[in-house]
Amino acid sequence: MAVKKEKRTEREEKRDSHAITELSEEYLTRHAKKFKRSWQEDERILNRDVLPVWGKRKVADITKRHINLLLESIVDRGAPIMANNTFKIVRRMFNYAVEKDILVYSPAMGLKMQSPKVRRERTLSETEISTLWSSLGTATMSDDVRRALRLILVTAQRPNEVIGMHTREIDGSWWTIPSERAKNGKAHRVFLTDTALESIGDLKIPDEKTGKLVPKGYIFACPHKSKDTSISHHALSRAIVNNCPSGCINDCGSCEDANCKTDKRKLDEKNRLGIIHFTPHDLRRTASTFMAEDRVMDKVIDAILNHVKGELGKIYILYRYDKEKRLALKKWEKRLKAITTVKPAAAA
Repeated sequence: MAVKKEKRTEREEKRDSHAITELSEEYLTRHAKKFKRSWQEDERILNRDVLPVWGKRKVADITKRHINLLLESIVDRGAPIMANNTFKIVRRMFNYAVEKDILVYSPAMGLKMQSPKVRRERTLSETEISTLWSSLGTATMSDDVRRALRLILVTAQRPNEVIGMHTREIDGSWWTIPSERAKNGKAHRVFLTDTALESIGDLKIPDEKTGKLVPKGYIFACPHKSKDTSISHHALSRAIVNNCPSGCINDCGSCEDANCKTDKRKLDEKNRLGIIHFTPHDLRRTASTFMAEDRVMDKVIDAILNHVKGELGKIYILYRYDKEKRLALKKWEKRLKAITTVKPAAAA
């Protein structure tokens, strides 16, 4: 009994001394990096919104009130979606602490998200596509970001999967997204139209030392030469916001943003893309919507988007619709060319 009491006392003391910084590091190392493809997003949110506020606190001292105050502060700065994402990660981190006996129970238990989850329905119109396609050329963003945004619209693939594209994944007119990079864990074949290949560019570049042509590696490589990785998935969103502010409706007369109204810059200086604000994922939704409008079958669109099939489909239906995907993407390319070759209408 004395030994059990001593061990219990040791556990309680360890719990009391465990700091949030320690828990965060342990959670990222032993859980997120092992089981989550998006662990970098967990790390970014913890470093940005959680550790600056709770870093010096003990894990055992965090209460529901602390979590609510943290999330409310994020909502108050105008980022309700970020508040929801932060809550998911904080809840997951505290659940990990319970599993590892760092906590007896999670302070996030019973809490709900601060903001209702709103499903985005934004798609670009033909006029917006035409305007965006031409304005990307003069927007203040890197050429890699510019080409990546176009490629998302052309292929209807996920932004994260597009920016991670590597030359080893490309074979002629087909791009195979490996299972470790695909969101659903299933390798995915994407047909590359001529327009897609133009956005991808050269697959080989001269070696700096020998001058011989070698595989480029990452198509959208990180600008830091010391890092063998692709550009950050936040680079696309940042580039859009810098050229087309979040919430911008592209109409100063109807704008309800008081700070924007007091800005003396002209609309084309604030919004260089010339359309209502959008996200990289909206381009994927736009492409799939236009394919549906052109009577492409739902099962073919699902195959292009690499959506998860039901249990029956995963086990018994292994056909990958390569022929149908090729025809659908070539059809979308034809329409996209017709849209982008039309001179965009002048902004109102």
